[in-house]
Amino acid sequence: MKLGSISGYTCFKYSVLLAFSVLVMATGVTFAAETSVTHESHSTTHKKSSTHDKKAPKGPAALDTLFGGPFELEDHTGKTRRDSDWDGQFKLIFFGYTNCPAICPTTLSDITDALDLLGESAKNIQPIFITVDPERDTQEVLADYVTAFHPSLVGLTGTEEKISQVAKSYRVQRHKILLSEEDHSNHGSGHGMDDDVNYDAAHSTLTYLMDRHGKFVTLFPYDTRGDVMAERLRGYLPGNS
Repeated sequence: MKLGSISGYTCFKYSVLLAFSVLVMATGVTFAAETSVTHESHSTTHKKSSTHDKKAPKGPAALDTLFGGPFELEDHTGKTRRDSDWDGQFKLIFFGYTNCPAICPTTLSDITDALDLLGESAKNIQPIFITVDPERDTQEVLADYVTAFHPSLVGLTGTEEKISQVAKSYRVQRHKILLSEEDHSNHGSGHGMDDDVNYDAAHSTLTYLMDRHGKFVTLFPYDTRGDVMAERLRGYLPGNS
């Protein structure tokens, strides 16, 4: 995790740029693949076609391969959890941290509202909160935090190495941003190490919907209202498509 030297900035100021960077990164991968196909086509226009040496061009990477991957982390009850534990359910995954002043509680509240609106259908969806700040977000801290939201919400933490790996597989950007003395004193009480909040953990703000087999389905941008999210989720649930 990179340690920035910028002071006075908050998680909110970086969130939009970080979310945008994830989409640019994904688009860039696709664009690069498309460009390579175009280049290959041009380079072979002056060659005689042959069924023996002709190779099929490689197309752009599918979106369902750009986001997601297996993980093994510890949940807020201390139990080891793997992504495969929720095979058969859709997964609604958000990355954040418990000391986040606005973005994380807002997003988790929107997810809670969406699941409440879905009623019985919500049993087909497992909401998951993965910390980007394992240094402070221990199992005990997560246990206190996730209970403020939907009762089925699972909080996940782990070693820095494991969190780094899962963040990379979901193309999540995260950085430590040092707080100035003024920002530190005005940060307000959060969860976890309230008296030692000397940095913000700037991070991407997208929510990922993964299907029953762990494949990427779609993204929800920050500040997607619960009713809007619920309506979109209904389209993927059994009996609603």
